[in-house]
Amino acid sequence: MPKVSEEHRAAMRERIQRAALACVAEKGFSNVAMGDIIAKAGLSAGAVYVYYRSKEELIVDAGRRVFEERMAALERLSAHQPVPPPQDAVVSLMSGLMAMDFFPDVAVQVWGEAVRNDQLGEVAQNILVQIRGHLENYLEAWIRTSRPDEDAEATARCLAPAVMGLIQGFAIQSALGKEGTGPDYLKSARAILASL
Repeated sequence: MPKVSEEHRAAMRERIQRAALACVAEKGFSNVAMGDIIAKAGLSAGAVYVYYRSKEELIVDAGRRVFEERMAALERLSAHQPVPPPQDAVVSLMSGLMAMDFFPDVAVQVWGEAVRNDQLGEVAQNILVQIRGHLENYLEAWIRTSRPDEDAEATARCLAPAVMGLIQGFAIQSALGKEGTGPDYLKSARAILASL
C-alpha cells in the first residue's frame, strides 16, 4: 500500500474541516451530526474517522487552524520594525478574521457550546491561553519600541486580556448585529486602541 504524504493528510483534514464549518454554519453546532459532515465532505465514514473521532475534536481542530493563521500574522507584525501600533495591528487582525470563511457565526456557536461541553471547554481554554500569549508578545514588542522607559512585560500582561476581549466582542457583535456592525466596531476599536 502506498504511503500517504503529509500534504495529502493536511488537504484531507482541511476538506473535512471546511465541510464541518459549512454544516455548523447551515444547521447550528448542536444540530450537526458526524453523518452530516461526512456527507458534506463527500468522503466515506472511515476516511473521516481516520482523522477525527468526534464532531467536537473536528471543530476544535478547525478553530485552532483559523486562529493559528491569525496569530502567525500577529507574530509577523511583532517582528516588523517599527512594530505597528495596536490600532493598526489589532484592527488588521480583526479585519482578517472577517475575511475568513464562517466567521463570526461558527466561532460564537462553538464558544457557546464550550461553556457546557467540558471537552470543548478545556480545549477552548487552551486556545485562549495561546491567543493571550501571542497578544502579550505583540504588545510587549510594541511597548518596547514606543515607550522604552515603561515595564513592557508588565504592561503587556495587563493590557492583553482587554485587547482579547475587544476581539471577542467583535465576533459576538458581528454575529448578532445588523449589516455594517463590523466596520462600525472596527472604527470604535481603533479609537480605543489608539489611546493605549
